[in-house]
Amino acid sequence: MRTSISATATLALLAGCSSGSDSSADADGDGEITQAEMVSEMESAGEMAMQPGMWEQTIEFTEIDMPGIPENMQDMMRSQMGASMTMQHCLSAEDVSRPDPDFFGGEGQENCTYEDFDMSQDSMRMRMTCDGGEGTMVHMNMNGAMHGDSFTMDIDNRVSGVPSGDMTMKGTVTGRRIGEC
Repeated sequence: MRTSISATATLALLAGCSSGSDSSADADGDGEITQAEMVSEMESAGEMAMQPGMWEQTIEFTEIDMPGIPENMQDMMRSQMGASMTMQHCLSAEDVSRPDPDFFGGEGQENCTYEDFDMSQDSMRMRMTCDGGEGTMVHMNMNGAMHGDSFTMDIDNRVSGVPSGDMTMKGTVTGRRIGEC
């Protein structure tokens, strides 16, 4: 899996630093490898890690299907859910190669777990499930492009456990690093 490659690259960088040998990761030659130097080294090795810091994410749903709900209520819910939602999350240096699932879950979507996660070079793919509370589960599929300081992914969600039947929502999520935490 790509995560093990990231871990291997990180260990190799640390080993190069501790052995006293010249490491290409120590770009400024000061004998210490900074987080920025490590990210740069991982990018040049074919791995792309998200940069640690404060991230702003915007989610916008473009398709919402709610079977069993009267059309006038669906229209009202679509207008509320169709508006973009913006939130901020802090990404720690320890989590850059595999952010906590709640990082992508969105407001009210805590208690998320990955079923699949792949982040490599300039792409990211994940499947996860979030406990929506009150018996609902949100099953999320996201695929898209990722750079060290931004990402854009298509979202395909299914909400199960809703009395009227499973709801589906499709849209996009964009994220960008906006500074330090």
